[in-house]
Amino acid sequence: MRTTVRGAVCLAMLAMFNAPAAAQVFTGRIEVTVTDTTGAVLPGATVDVNGPQNRSTETDAKGTAVFLNLAPGTYAVRAALAGFSGYNNPHVPVSAGVSVPLRAVLAISGVTQEVEVTAESPVIDPKKLTTSTNVTYEELQQVPSARDPWVVLQTVPGVVVDRVNVGGAESGQQSNYQAKGAASADNTWNMDGVPITDMAALGSSPTYYDFDMFQEMQVTTGGADLTNATPGVALNFVLKGGGNTPHGSARVYYENEDMQSNNMPSDLAKTIGGKTGKGNRIDEYTDYGFEIGGPILRDRLWGWGAYGKTDVTLLTLANTPDQTILDNRSLKFTGQATSAVRGSYTYFRGDKVKFGRNAGPTRPPETTWNQSGPSPVHKGEGNFVLGNDLFLTGRYSYVGGGFQLTPQGGLGTNWYVDDGGISRGSYYHYETTRPQWATAAEGNFFRGNHEIRFGFGWRRADVDSSTIVPGNGIISYHIGYPQMYAEVTAWNHSTSAKGVYTHAYVGDTLTWNRLTLNVGVRWDRQASSVNEFTQPGNPALPTLLPDLTGAAADDVVVWNSVTPRIGLSYAVDESRRTLLRASYGAFASQLNATAGNFLSAVQYRGVYFYATDTNGNRFVDPGELDLAGGPVDWYGLDPAKPSALTPIHRVGDYSTPITHEVQFGVDRELMPNFGVSGTFSWRRFTNFNWRNNGLTGVDYVQIATLTGSAEPIGSYDAPIYGPTRLPENRAATIYRDRDGYSQRYLGFEVAATKRLSNRWMARLGFSTNDHREYFDTAGAMTDPTPTPTNPNKDGGLVIRQSTGSGKSGIYQVLPKYQFVATGLYQAPWGINLAANMVTRQGFSTPYFRNLVPTADPIAPRKTVLLVDDVGDLRLPTVASLDARVGKEIAINRARINVDLDVFNVMNSNTVLGREYNLRLTTANQVREIMNPRVLRLGLRFNF
Repeated sequence: MRTTVRGAVCLAMLAMFNAPAAAQVFTGRIEVTVTDTTGAVLPGATVDVNGPQNRSTETDAKGTAVFLNLAPGTYAVRAALAGFSGYNNPHVPVSAGVSVPLRAVLAISGVTQEVEVTAESPVIDPKKLTTSTNVTYEELQQVPSARDPWVVLQTVPGVVVDRVNVGGAESGQQSNYQAKGAASADNTWNMDGVPITDMAALGSSPTYYDFDMFQEMQVTTGGADLTNATPGVALNFVLKGGGNTPHGSARVYYENEDMQSNNMPSDLAKTIGGKTGKGNRIDEYTDYGFEIGGPILRDRLWGWGAYGKTDVTLLTLANTPDQTILDNRSLKFTGQATSAVRGSYTYFRGDKVKFGRNAGPTRPPETTWNQSGPSPVHKGEGNFVLGNDLFLTGRYSYVGGGFQLTPQGGLGTNWYVDDGGISRGSYYHYETTRPQWATAAEGNFFRGNHEIRFGFGWRRADVDSSTIVPGNGIISYHIGYPQMYAEVTAWNHSTSAKGVYTHAYVGDTLTWNRLTLNVGVRWDRQASSVNEFTQPGNPALPTLLPDLTGAAADDVVVWNSVTPRIGLSYAVDESRRTLLRASYGAFASQLNATAGNFLSAVQYRGVYFYATDTNGNRFVDPGELDLAGGPVDWYGLDPAKPSALTPIHRVGDYSTPITHEVQFGVDRELMPNFGVSGTFSWRRFTNFNWRNNGLTGVDYVQIATLTGSAEPIGSYDAPIYGPTRLPENRAATIYRDRDGYSQRYLGFEVAATKRLSNRWMARLGFSTNDHREYFDTAGAMTDPTPTPTNPNKDGGLVIRQSTGSGKSGIYQVLPKYQFVATGLYQAPWGINLAANMVTRQGFSTPYFRNLVPTADPIAPRKTVLLVDDVGDLRLPTVASLDARVGKEIAINRARINVDLDVFNVMNSNTVLGREYNLRLTTANQVREIMNPRVLRLGLRFNF
C-alpha cells in the first residue's frame, strides 16, 4: 500500500512535466473569442478566468483563448487589450464534459474602462457529441433524494433502475440499471476521470460514497465521444477541491420508524407484513459528515478533505435489524508550479459494513450475509500547457476493491430451500479481492480550424475469490418434502484471474463558422487470463468431486476492436440558439476480468441427485442420496473423468461484441438559462458470444407441451424441446460466436434544463423505448424451450433479470414510457421548495414453472416460461414523489439550512414484485411493495 501511495504521488509530480488533456468528462472548458465591434478578431488580448481555478492566457491569431481542464463551478471571465474597453462576465457556469463558448466584444476606447456583461452564458454546447446529463451541485444539495448515485441515475432520461429507494431504505445496496438497450455489464464508473468499474462484476461500483464529496455528476447514455469505450451508461463523479477562497460544509440528516407511515394493505399483512404486519421498514437513518477546502499556499497549493458516515437500520419481516454502515473519507491536493503546469493527488476510502444483507421474503435472517471490506482509491494527475496549442495530461490510479459475505447461519449449518422457495439454515460464504492499476495519457492540439484529440491508456484488474457452501456442501431443494433435489458441490471453490485492458484513440474536431465536424477512431484490446489455483472437493462424493489444481493460462479470451466515431452539428441561426446534431458510433462491450476462468481444469463443480429425507432434519445427508439412480445432472466436470487436469471447456471462433449507434437530435435555447433537447436513437447489437455444449436449436425438436391453467395468466400452452443428439459431455462447453443473433433498440427522449437563476431551476425528461432480439436461424439459440430470461421469440422483447443487490426477482423489460422531473423554487424569506418525481411503466411479470419433469436426457427438469410474450403482463406503473420544505439563514458568507424532506408523499403501496414461479405454494403472492412515506430532518451548514 505504501508503494501504491508513493507511486500516485510521484506520478502527480512527474506528470507535471509530461502531461495533459483537456476534453476529459470530469472537467469542462471555456472558449473565448475576442473581437472588436466590427467582428474582426483581436489577437494578443489578455483573457483571465477566475473561480475554482484561476487561469490566464492571450488570444491567438484567430482571437481565440481556450481554457481546458476546468473544474466544474462558476467562473468570472475578463478580457483586455490596450486601446479597447475591458470585458467582464462574472457568472459563467462550467460543467463536466461541456464546452462554454463566449464572444467578448471590445469597443475602441480613449479611456480605459471595463464593461460588465449581464447576458447569461449559453446553455447549448455547439461541440456536443453525447447524450448526457449534468447534475449540478445545486441540484445534488437542494433537491430531496436518498443521497446515493443510483437515485440520481433514475432521474436521467432513458436510464432505468431496478428498485425504488424511498428515503434511503435501499441505500448501501447497489441497484441494477440500464439505458438504450445496452446491458448493465457495459456500464462504467469513473471518479475524477479515473476508471473504477468493478471488472469482476461488470457495471458495478467497487464502493459506496459520501454524497457531499461530489461537486457534480455527469451521466452519458450515448453519442460519439471517443473517450466512451462502451455502449453502456457512463457515470463520472467530479469531486470537490480546494481553491483560494476557503469553503466548507457540514450536515446531519435523521429519520426513524416513528417518522414513517404505514402503507401495508390488510390483505398483504399476513404474507409480507412480517411480525409487525407493516413489512420492511426503516428503523433509523443517520447521515452526517463534513468537508472543507482552501489554500495552503495561495495561488500555488490547495487542499480539500471530507468525511461522511451513513448508518441505515431496517426492520425485516422477522422484525430483526438489517444494518448498513457506510464510512467514507476523501482527500485532494492540487498544486500549480506555473500557469502552465499543474498536478494533483486524490485519495478516497469507502467502506461498507452490513449486517443482514439481502434480507427478504425468501431470505430469512439466518440466510442473510454480514458484509465488510474497504475500497481505497489513489490517483495522481498532472497537466501541462505548451504554448497556446498543445495541452497534455497524465494520470495514474490504484483501486483496492474487495469484500466478504459471511452467512449469519454460519458455515457449520446446512442450507436448504423449502417448497415455498425460501432458503433456510444458512447460505454460502463469499470472499474476494479485486485490485486495479491504471495509467493514461491524453492530449489536445489546436491548429487552424482543427482540434486534434489523442489518448492512450493501460489498466490491469486482478480477481481472487473463494466460495464456500456451508455444512456438508450439499444444497437441498424440496420438491414436495420429504422428496428433495440435492446439489452436491465442491464446497470450497477458489478462482484467480486477471484482465489487462489497453486503448488508444485519435480524433479531429473541425469547425467552420456554424458547422462542427468530429471524426475519430478508437482501438481497444481486452484480455482475460486465468491463474493457477487449487480447489478442495467434497468428501461426500470423493470420486466425482476430488481435490483439483488448475494450471494457469494466458490470454484465454482476447477482444480486439477498432471503432469509428463521427459527429456533425450545425447551428441553424447566427445566435447559435438552435443546434442540429447527427452522429454515428461503434462501441465494444467490456470484458469481464474473470472471463478466462472457464479454461481452467478447476471449475465450479457440482452433481445433482434425487434424495429422500429419512431423518426429518429437512436437508440431505450423504447417506440419503439416491446413488443407485445415478446423477441427474452435473456441471463443471466430466463424470467419466472427474480427476482429469485437462479443461473440459475449449475456445472456438469468437468476436468482440459491437454496438452500432445512430443518433439524430436538436437542441434549442428557449430563453436565457433554459434549454430543451430531443434525441432519436437507433442501435444494433451484434457479434454476441456464448458458451454452450455445442448443441443449437437445429439439434432440438419439440417433445412435449406443458399445459394447464393458473392465476393470473389463465390457460397456458408452452412447448418443451429435447435434443436429437447428445454431446459427449453435457457440461463441457465451447466459447464461440453466436451466429445469427442480434438485438435492435429504438428510442426517443426529450430533456429540458433550467439553470438556477431568477430563484428557480428545473430538469425534466421523457423517454420511450423499444428493445427487441432477433434469431436469423434456429442455430442462434440453444434449447428453444422458452424461459423467463430466454423467451426465444424472434422479434420479441429483450428481458433481463436484475443482478443488483438483493433483487434477483426483478425482470426488466424496458418501459414504453418514463417521465422524470426535479426542481427548486427559492421563495421569499429564505424558504426553499423542491421536489423530485419519477414515473415509469412497471416491469415484466414472466410467470413460469421450474423443475418441470421432461424426457430431455440433458435437462430432465426444466424451467418453462408460461406467457406468450414477456411484455403482455406487467407490474403497475411506478410513481414516486419526494418533496422538501427548507429554511435558509444567511450570515455573511455562511448559510444554515434546515430541511424537512418527505419521501413517497402519496404513501403509495405500488407492487414492485411477485412470486412468478407457479410451481411454488407461494405462487403469485406479492413479494414487495414500495416502502411507506417517511419524513427526514436535515441540518446543513456551509460557507
